[in-house]
Amino acid sequence: MELRHLRYFLAVADAQNFSRAAETVHVSQPSLSVQIRALEEELGIRLFDRLGRKVVLTRAGEIFREHAERVMRELEQASQSVQELQGARKGRLVVGSLSTVNSYLIPLLVARFKRRFPGIHLRIQAQPSSDIVASLLANRLDLGICLLPVVDDRLTTTPLFDERLALVAPASFPIRKARLRMRELAGLPLVLMPVDYCLRKMIEAECSKVGIEPQVVLEMTSPEGILEAVAEGAGLTILPELYVRLHLRRRCLRTVDLIDPTPRHSVGLVHPTNRYQSLAAREFAGLCQSIVRELLSASREGASQRIGSVTSG
Repeated sequence: MELRHLRYFLAVADAQNFSRAAETVHVSQPSLSVQIRALEEELGIRLFDRLGRKVVLTRAGEIFREHAERVMRELEQASQSVQELQGARKGRLVVGSLSTVNSYLIPLLVARFKRRFPGIHLRIQAQPSSDIVASLLANRLDLGICLLPVVDDRLTTTPLFDERLALVAPASFPIRKARLRMRELAGLPLVLMPVDYCLRKMIEAECSKVGIEPQVVLEMTSPEGILEAVAEGAGLTILPELYVRLHLRRRCLRTVDLIDPTPRHSVGLVHPTNRYQSLAAREFAGLCQSIVRELLSASREGASQRIGSVTSG
């Protein structure tokens, strides 16, 4: 088995099509098919099921993919660590991030990082916290920005900030209070993320504490889409306050503080404990912590309108 077999296998697994995979790895489609067949013969098991023009991984293929991805990432990290001895700043950094955090933290973070590391190929993937943790353990991510706590000895966490959640309603919705007790959410129509998202689980847990069950009328995976739906009158929602604050200016929406209890969650950086961290990963983490401090300071001073200027630092 050669490294090219792993590259070819992963290309087909990602594309789910031999022709598109062949273009990705710059070989002919017949040649790629021959190489995959040779790999399957060497392993003594079929890795793909051929469904017309589409191919899907078998159970054996799924297991092999986990190991193949780990091997390729380890080789890439080994190359990066050697290059760093000579001051090289090339390579790839893959980061998983919460969708809400992407709105107010990632643009500032990416701008500064790319100025400092223009040669690093940076990829940010918006994912639920559970997927970020799984991808870190599968060696598909270098860093994650997700909800804490993450209880796993294989992962190291660095707290970034505690974020308060707020109720978001159309300006015309008949709530006259500036603050609402959690138990008063009973019966209100809510637009929330699906049940497998950590944010949804946290909201349900907070509701359970006060003996109510949220009345969910619509589920959406995109925070941006949720706010659009709320603005159109589909219901109300509960989202991180920092995220909401940056989007209210463009919509007829308002926030209502939630109390007794005030729902909060912790957001932090996560990386594999025993895996080598590249210079780029360490710098990304340091910049992330610095920008979070600036954002929180601006929020405390009531200067959220100046957040965009943070990138000039």
